[in-house]
Amino acid sequence: MIRPSTVLWASAVILVGYAMFQVKYEVMQQEEQLARLNQKIADSREAIRVLNAEWSFLTQPTRLGELAKRYLNLVPIGSAQLGSIEAIPMRDAAQAAAPAPAAPPPLPLARPAAHPAVRPRAQLAHYEASAEP
Repeated sequence: MIRPSTVLWASAVILVGYAMFQVKYEVMQQEEQLARLNQKIADSREAIRVLNAEWSFLTQPTRLGELAKRYLNLVPIGSAQLGSIEAIPMRDAAQAAAPAPAAPPPLPLARPAAHPAVRPRAQLAHYEASAEP
């Protein structure tokens, strides 16, 4: 006859074996997922390196200068393009007599504030009250 403790130990061994089996396959799945993620990271880093190399090639000053010459047809500005002083219209007498709008007064310079922890509370309260509009 089988003792109850033998049945209990046998069922415990079977349960532990099954749990170990499940944990083993879960770990294998996690390792596969980690390998896939590491491969994606490596692929992304390689793509970044390729893009940086392309960017370095495409932004070379000599290449950009050649492309600008070929497609933009830019030339330095000549004095004939600027015009002459006579081409500027003169102001009317009424506009010349009108006073120019006054410039706004300069803003007062703010002194650098000390750290709030150093200030006494009364100064801090005064500063906070003056800072509000």
